[in-house]
Amino acid sequence: MVKLTFLFGLGAAALFASSFQNGGFESPLLKSSPDFGTVPTGWTKVDGTGAALFMEFYSTFALPTLGGEGSQAYGFGGNGGTTGSLSQTFDTVAGANYEVSFQYVIQQGPEFEDLQADVLDGINTLATKAIRFNNAAWVTTTLDFTAASASTTLRFSDTTGAVDPGTGSGTNWALDAVSVSQLGGGGGAVPEPSTWVLAGLGTLAVGGLRRFKARP
Repeated sequence: MVKLTFLFGLGAAALFASSFQNGGFESPLLKSSPDFGTVPTGWTKVDGTGAALFMEFYSTFALPTLGGEGSQAYGFGGNGGTTGSLSQTFDTVAGANYEVSFQYVIQQGPEFEDLQADVLDGINTLATKAIRFNNAAWVTTTLDFTAASASTTLRFSDTTGAVDPGTGSGTNWALDAVSVSQLGGGGGAVPEPSTWVLAGLGTLAVGGLRRFKARP
């Protein structure tokens, strides 16, 4: 019974996979802004200075209300910092095609900023996009990739100054409205064949237990 229960649980876990979350950076709700300590729900940040990456209210830096998502965004380049990254690992279906969409805007100055979006399978890069910008209105861009395994990482990095050293240290930029969607009209993640096998075995296990209990 222990083995059968474990098998059924494994199949159920594979069927109900977690998806990409909190692309609008609305969670958690901030009490003050900018907030350099709070990490948005579902994300992981790498900030060597401890004061370059931050959550923010739109109102703090007068971000354009047209576009974006909600009332909070994520900022890069605080206190003269020109490095740091924000990433999230989420479940995918190996072999399926996906589209990443995100928005970015300059804040606190006209200097050019640089960002890089990477889609990773472990240490292997599936797709990348480098952008140099100083737009004062939200701009939306996309990045397509084909998943190579059951989990994929999306990472945004501040690469300001890498192309033109010394540029952008007095400017910040904001990221918002990040989404990941499966292409091809799938709607949601489609379980892999191995998942269906596990689910089927789990169902058979439950049926076998019911028949066993029904014996006189």
